Amino acid sequence: TELMHCFDMGADIKHCQSKGKIVLLSIGGATAQLNADAATFSKQVWDLFMEGSSDIRPFDDAVIDGVDLDIEQGSQMNLIEFANNMNQLYKTGSKKYYLTAAPQCPYPDANLGTLLAQTHVDMAFIQFYNSGWCDNSKYGLPHWPQSMNYYMWEDAWRNSSFANKDMKLYVGATAGQNAGNPSSYVSPSFFANELQELQTNYTDSFGGAMLWDMSWAYGSTPNYAASTKQALMAGSRCGGYA
Repeated sequence: TELMHCFDMGADIKHCQSKGKIVLLSIGGATAQLNADAATFSKQVWDLFMEGSSDIRPFDDAVIDGVDLDIEQGSQMNLIEFANNMNQLYKTGSKKYYLTAAPQCPYPDANLGTLLAQTHVDMAFIQFYNSGWCDNSKYGLPHWPQSMNYYMWEDAWRNSSFANKDMKLYVGATAGQNAGNPSSYVSPSFFANELQELQTNYTDSFGGAMLWDMSWAYGSTPNYAASTKQALMAGSRCGGYA
């Protein structure tokens, strides 16, 4: 096998989980293409990273909290079958597991649109970056809301276009000017204002924020992650809890 043994990452995962953080395994990416058998691959993921049985455990005894599908280049694997298999395997586990997706902002997403419509997905981490017309940088311009199209995702949510009627929508942003296409980047203060307005206007569908990625978010000045958390907590209906 070419799988790495990352025992130190396993320890980090357990530490984060002890602080109440959900840790997901992201599958896909900007260049990856999946060509595995869906049944075989779902069982492998369960055995290697969750509560299945395997002689090989990349993170030792750390058990992640689910899978995130970031499919940007298409997939020869049947994504719906894979997702349904994962959801069934989750039911055999001893804790709550999550299936999430990271679609790009044009709606419906070319690679994940059918999955979201036909399979239970808990959260959608929508990439409002690297896509041009619907990037965060278009928010608030005169042609809003035709651009930065959160409203289109919210309209689909409200009209029950997703298999999970309660799926939460997260606003994804690049947390540094070079974390993605520089034209997609918005400052922490701009993003904070955007989040608070969306949180206020789309209370039911709005889930929070997603940042790409944490190395940029915590390495930036000011701290992009801290600014985002502060904005979400300030707008929370729960008296300060994001």
